Formats: sequence, structure tokens, C-alpha cells
Amino acid sequence: MRLLFAWLVWSATPHTLIVNGIPSPNGIARLLDLRFLLEPQVFSFARTALAAALVLYVMRFLVWLALPIALFVNLAANAIENSQGAIQHTLQIVSLVLFAQTAAHFFGLWRRGQKEESRWLEDRVVWWSQQTIVAVYLVAGVTKLVVSKGLWIFQARWIGVSVAKSAYQSYYDTLNQAYLQERLAVANFAAEHGWIVALIAAAGLLLELGSPLMLVNRAWAALLGCALLIFHLGLDYTMRLTFIYNQWLLIIFMINAPYWIMTAAQKVFGLRRADATSP
Repeated sequence: MRLLFAWLVWSATPHTLIVNGIPSPNGIARLLDLRFLLEPQVFSFARTALAAALVLYVMRFLVWLALPIALFVNLAANAIENSQGAIQHTLQIVSLVLFAQTAAHFFGLWRRGQKEESRWLEDRVVWWSQQTIVAVYLVAGVTKLVVSKGLWIFQARWIGVSVAKSAYQSYYDTLNQAYLQERLAVANFAAEHGWIVALIAAAGLLLELGSPLMLVNRAWAALLGCALLIFHLGLDYTMRLTFIYNQWLLIIFMINAPYWIMTAAQKVFGLRRADATSP
């Protein structure tokens, strides 16, 4: 989990800042003057510090230092990119989980001073990460209902218009005729089969609103995690809405394939040992 999440944080933090300023401060850029990071040497040092912090995080050494450094570099770099007049929300889930892990770790250190068992420190980091992921999906579902005044599923039937719009936007950037025709075919299908789109929208909304069930136990987390992953892959294919970081966080903290592989292996090993000792 730590290794994959460290790689995710590294990937979700801008490698370069090709900007001239911070014209529309957003996020922590509203609170702090981050222009010092626009200096190439300073930002290069920040990236080096991030790499060192993530290595310490994976090794579980000086985590109390590594997490705040990683969190600051990630938040600051993304805040600068989101302060150029156009805001995107592809990366925010990684920053939120990183923030949750930092808070969980320091809360755990305080609880350890209250004689809490040390094993809870690691468990709490994972637990708060899972709660954060669920919160992101739940807020997304509730927001759809609030903004659409409960008409999200009905309005989703007209999503073909958005697909066509994004198709032409991409076409005028690339002049890729084949891509345009492929996207327009999807838009036409959505326009002609509105009820199918409504069913898909309903399924997605139910998954988002039902995301708290992932906190019940490992089985629910894996089941709904797989369902949300499949839904993301479907959105990626049909609308080119790629939330790759959401997908990886589901894989790491919800689906958690290594746990199920080890559990299956232990059960198989136990059966074989029982067979070997039986008369």
C-alpha cells in the first residue's frame, strides 16, 4: 500500500511548473505566497525533497517528517497549477488522502502517548484513507442531486451533447478525423438511446451514494471497489473522462488484491496440510 501510494503521490505532483505567475490564487495559494516555487532551482529542490520524503514514508522511517513534506509539496505545486484561471479536479483525491494520512499519523502519535497500542497507528492511516475515498464519492453523488435538483438521471439522457462538444474541442486541437468520428458515434448512440444512458447514470449515482458501504468490511470494500473501477473504465471509454487516480486509490485501499491472494493462499495451504495429515 505504501509503495503504490507513494508512486501515486509522485505521479500526481507536477514535475515542472511551466507558468509565469499565480494570477488566480486557489487552494492554499490563497493563504500562502507560493511564488518562490516558480524559481526553477527552488522547485527542483522541492521535487528532490518530495522524493526523499516518499522513500522515508515507504520505509516507515521519520514518517512524522516525511508526510508533512510530501503533503506541502503536493498541495503547493497543484495549487499553483490550479491558480491559472482554470480549475481541474483530477488530482484532488490524492491530495485529500495524503492529508488524511498525515492527520491520522499525528493523531496516532498523540494517542500513543495516551498508551494506545502501536499497531493502531498503521491501521488508522489506512482507515482514514478509506474514509476519505468514500467521502469523495459520496460528496460527488450528493452534489449531482443538489445541483440538478434531483433530476440528475433524467438530465443525463442529454449527455450526448457534452460528448459531441468535447469531441469537437479535441478535434480542433488535434485535427484527428478518426477520433472525431468515433466520439460522434458515441454521442449519436447516447442521443438515440437515452434510456440506456439514464440507466448507466442511475447505476453510477447509486454507486456513489452507496460508497459508505465500502467501510463495512473488506468484502464490501472489494465488491464496490471493483464496481466503481469498472464504472470508471466505462466512462473512460465512452466519454474520455479519465480519473486514473481514483482508479488506483480504489485498487490500493479498497480492492486490495494482495490481501485476497494471501487469504486464498492460506486457505489452500491449510487444506493441503489437512489432506496430508489425514489417514
